[in-house]
Amino acid sequence: MTETNYNRTTRPPLSAVPGMTAPAATGRTAQRSHAAATTAYQSAAAHRKGAQGAGQGSHGGKPRRVHPALVTLIAVAVIALVAYAGGVVAFSNVFYPNTEIAGVDVSLMTAKTAAARVESSAVNYKLTIKGNDFTWEYKPEDSSSLVDASARADEILQENAPFSWPFRLARALSDTKSVVSTGTVASGSEADQAVEAAKSIELPSSFNFDDFTQRLAAACEEYNQGRSGTFDAASAFDADQGKFTLEKAKANVKIDTEKVTAAAKVALADLDTSIKLDASFFDSLAAHATDEQLTRAIDAANKLVAHTITLTMAGSAVATLDPATLEQWVTFGDDLSATFDMDAMTAWLRQLTIDSLDTVGTERTYTRPNGKVVTVNGGTYGWEVSSAELAKQVQSAVQTDGDQTIEVATTSKADIFTKRGERDWGAFIDVDLTEQHAYLYDASGNLLWESGIISGNPNKGDDTATPTGVYRMLQPSRDTTLMGKKDESGKPSYQTKVSYWMPFVGSAIGLHDASWQASASFSNPSAYLSVGSHGCVNLPPAKAAELYDKVASGLCVVVHW
Repeated sequence: MTETNYNRTTRPPLSAVPGMTAPAATGRTAQRSHAAATTAYQSAAAHRKGAQGAGQGSHGGKPRRVHPALVTLIAVAVIALVAYAGGVVAFSNVFYPNTEIAGVDVSLMTAKTAAARVESSAVNYKLTIKGNDFTWEYKPEDSSSLVDASARADEILQENAPFSWPFRLARALSDTKSVVSTGTVASGSEADQAVEAAKSIELPSSFNFDDFTQRLAAACEEYNQGRSGTFDAASAFDADQGKFTLEKAKANVKIDTEKVTAAAKVALADLDTSIKLDASFFDSLAAHATDEQLTRAIDAANKLVAHTITLTMAGSAVATLDPATLEQWVTFGDDLSATFDMDAMTAWLRQLTIDSLDTVGTERTYTRPNGKVVTVNGGTYGWEVSSAELAKQVQSAVQTDGDQTIEVATTSKADIFTKRGERDWGAFIDVDLTEQHAYLYDASGNLLWESGIISGNPNKGDDTATPTGVYRMLQPSRDTTLMGKKDESGKPSYQTKVSYWMPFVGSAIGLHDASWQASASFSNPSAYLSVGSHGCVNLPPAKAAELYDKVASGLCVVVHW
């Protein structure tokens, strides 16, 4: 399998195969070299003899001898000349060692043989592109349409530069394998090299490159779906590990379709079977930030969420803010600084209180100790969280190392915390407007007191109806004068003195003694329709005295039909 090399020249670079040596001279070449050396030697001897004769004729001395080193030098020169000529002839017809065309090794082959080998290799061609979880495979319907093997082989052979064969051969035997293509040299990242190289490549017209690019573009688009291509907390948080990770952040990158297409074009031209995409083929997450910079940002973010914060109400756990919850409030600035979004956290906590923590005024269903099932809503009793104060508590916990437990700040409390819609009080007074009867139970459901009552008459208007809901008793008092609303002259509509006043709706509605009511009316469930109060719960004087001694401010009062 070969991977695309985008650094290309119009002339084929060559590379080495370990252990390969230069080709040895053939027997005929050796014979020609020997004959040439012999002729040279004979010529030198004749020259030496002539020189000696001349010397004897002129000077009468001994003949001169030619030095053996000169003979050897001449012989080597002749051999080298013959070898060079042989190399020129050879590399005019065959490729240098370690040369590849379209991913096929054509070392020392003729153009015809090389073309046949390339065509054979193209038959089973398949391109695989991989990188950063992206994988795509392509197999053309007609592989032969990808390359004109004969034309390519002839073109490459014409660039062999046979007269420079000694230098080219040496480079071929010392470098890595060369991949021959029509692309040009490009600098920069691999993706930039691919884009530059693709500009000078023309695939055969028989190959449907438009169809190829459409298929590849569709694969890239599918890969990019659901990826923002940005560096943000949501995409960088690994829920399985419970922390931010670089690997998770980088999984959010988008692939650059144009660059991948360029790399694929180069690979098709060379019949390369594999493209390994590095980071340069994907969009930058954060202004070309390095992995080191992203790692520092992630480490800072992990410090903000490395806690488990437990929220409690009345000692019961009501919510847990673990790293998976806290991460949604972490943001990264343009400078990659990690901060906590307090506004977002406050809004989330407020919604939490509305949905599940606050109970004041909500509908509740409970079973009275005597078996009656009651559903009631409204009132002032229950839990009410101070969202702003809770946000401060959580912020402080986030800035503190280690796990934290926080008792939620509230503006109103109930006796117990339980599931929304259930009873969240202990001891209570149950005022049943249908039965016209009231009961006092302790937290365990024991009946402590009961009495017949006369409530307000709803037929006279809202001002005289006893309000329903779950309330908290205010401060009881003795010998109180109750006054109605003032008229235009400033005088109250009524003034009534009572001995035992136990209010639960401001200073206007409460339980009290009603000495003016007939005793029989307290045992008549319909008496309120004729002698009903202004909205208060009327009690027989003796029963009011008993109750007064058993209650205190804060006691829950449930009024219902």
